[in-house]
Amino acid sequence: MNKLRLKFSKHGPIKFIGHLDVMRYFQKAIRRAEIDIKYSEGYSPHQVISFAQPLSVGATSDGEYMDMTVNSMISISDVMNRLNTVMNEGIEILAIRELSEGEEKAMTAAYAAKYRIRFRERLKPDFDWIDEFERYLSKDKLPAMKKTKSGEKEIDMKPLIFDYSLNKEEESVELLLSMSSAATLKPALLFGAFFSSLGKEIKTNALEVHRIDIYKYCEEGDVHYIEPFITDDINTRFILNG
Repeated sequence: MNKLRLKFSKHGPIKFIGHLDVMRYFQKAIRRAEIDIKYSEGYSPHQVISFAQPLSVGATSDGEYMDMTVNSMISISDVMNRLNTVMNEGIEILAIRELSEGEEKAMTAAYAAKYRIRFRERLKPDFDWIDEFERYLSKDKLPAMKKTKSGEKEIDMKPLIFDYSLNKEEESVELLLSMSSAATLKPALLFGAFFSSLGKEIKTNALEVHRIDIYKYCEEGDVHYIEPFITDDINTRFILNG
């Protein structure tokens, strides 16, 4: 039996498919690809698969993850080729890694996510949002009202923004944001608060959101860092303060 972590992309019209439909899509693809997937026991057996944090409807991604358990396989590359052969346009398996015994599920191991964000061409703000956004992010505190199961509460978004970079030429920003069970910051909340700070309202569906990757928390001695779930590049690590 092997536990596998799959990294996949989501582009094109399929970006409008919600998380539950993506799950059903993968279940069917696994059957079509004749993967020897493990099923749960009991009266209603189901494929043993789980996903990392769901992607917002309408967003694209090059860093989505799914864990699955197989009873047997020829090789990781064979599993990858079988799945990509039956995938529809818009979803592609980019990499697969075998998990060690006891390794956390992607759903619980997720610690942060990196996004690239720009405005849709016809919904661009009528002001220099890049410069204003840079000034906004430099503030000591970034208050926002976040909806919770028990109602609304005020949070400070500042500690939830690990890193950012602004590209004035492309009119885009890359944000490394907290995305864990303890604290998650969504781009929509950040930009909504940013516009509110200027006395403006952001237009519905104005943002073009692309998730670059999902990160896990790691430690090596006294060094605390985060890195993508699947990577061989030490340069993708981000060192955490403290």
